[in-house]
Amino acid sequence: MGAKRGRTSNQLSLVSCKESSMMASAVNVASNEDLLIQILLHVPIKTLMAFKSVSKHWLSLITSPGFVHLRNPLPSAASLFFATSFCRNNPSYQFIPLGATDGCPAPFKTLDFVHDPLGSGISVLQSCNGLLLCASYRARELKRRYYVYNPTTKQSATLPQIRREYAKKVCGMNLAFDPVKSPHYKVVCVRRSETNRQLFQIEIYSSETLSWRVSGQPFAAPMYTSFQNCTYWNGSVHWWRGRVDPWHRFIHTGVRIDGPYTLYLKVDEERVEQLPLPMRNIATVNLNEQDEVKTYFTASYIGESEGHWHIIEEVPRHILGEVPRHRNNPNLSLCNVYEVARDYSGWFVKYQVDLSAISNVFPEIIKYRYNRCSGYILNILSVVRRGREEEDASFLVAEIPGGKVIRYNLVDKSMTKLWELTPIGYKFYNDDGLRRDCVSAFSYIESLACV
Repeated sequence: MGAKRGRTSNQLSLVSCKESSMMASAVNVASNEDLLIQILLHVPIKTLMAFKSVSKHWLSLITSPGFVHLRNPLPSAASLFFATSFCRNNPSYQFIPLGATDGCPAPFKTLDFVHDPLGSGISVLQSCNGLLLCASYRARELKRRYYVYNPTTKQSATLPQIRREYAKKVCGMNLAFDPVKSPHYKVVCVRRSETNRQLFQIEIYSSETLSWRVSGQPFAAPMYTSFQNCTYWNGSVHWWRGRVDPWHRFIHTGVRIDGPYTLYLKVDEERVEQLPLPMRNIATVNLNEQDEVKTYFTASYIGESEGHWHIIEEVPRHILGEVPRHRNNPNLSLCNVYEVARDYSGWFVKYQVDLSAISNVFPEIIKYRYNRCSGYILNILSVVRRGREEEDASFLVAEIPGGKVIRYNLVDKSMTKLWELTPIGYKFYNDDGLRRDCVSAFSYIESLACV
């Protein structure tokens, strides 16, 4: 009996020693901030969010700008998402994971982080390095409310409304946020000038000052410039030339370009600049017995990924002179993926995608007319950059008929099915087998940034 008590006592002493040793190790880790940071940097984001409640010190550490930057120095998309229903109330969203094939929990299906006083719900206008710019859904501009939302931390901020006399003149709202440069974000409002309706005026909201202010002088913009059609890249807000429908859905259209440039705003310098477009001549027509070259540009995709800004133009092969234009030849196509130099010195073709090669694996993208190939049907959702130049693993994500989403490696040209969409609502697909509201996807980037 005594021997048994002795063994139990020894076991309890051993457990107590182990617990004391573990407690001492935990105290040592907690007191060594550099070591603690290195551990927390490798903790999954959901666990990290729970760790914020451990202590005030941990909360301060995890939410500090330095830690946020170390955690995600180059914002990288974990998934893509887009609205799948445009009914009278809140639009719903579907997510496409870019990594694990077994999927990942969607951060949200509808946006209900705040009660919008207009009662029509909230929609996403723009995704920028982990933050979302949102607005009242299907609301008149005079009453529309704007929000900045972090879907990772579930934090949100309601932007103060600009002066009432200017609200109905708003042409676009754009989010500018670079966690590498600053923990604060800015929202750029472009509205009609009060002195000349042909000119535009910029107002800027700062999360640091929590107020709006007028920036610069009124300026002119090329025809078809859409100020809601924005990409934030290289410290600048870039506007494109296309259109946005009444519900602020993102639609790229091919338009005739009379002035071969678009506009961008250097946010810190608050200066509007011109950016020449990548152009090409595609036709020679006879006009009053004079040959005249017509210049067009059609962008099927515009987007930013990991510090690179891309524009994809769909280019028929006979225009490039690779395939003679003949009625017996199918309308083969290339997709040119353009990238602009960071110093704005020019555009260059970074990648080329041969749609006929994709059709060999996914024949459903072929569009037939009179039993012949007359083109290809697909909607480019995103260009995702991965890896450095020597280890380039970048890929293109596209939607094809039948609700499939494919992943096309831009380097080794391999391709695979990435996801399958879930049809929602009446007439989810159009006559081509794509989503009826065929718009580009937003990037979901995990972020600890405060709003």
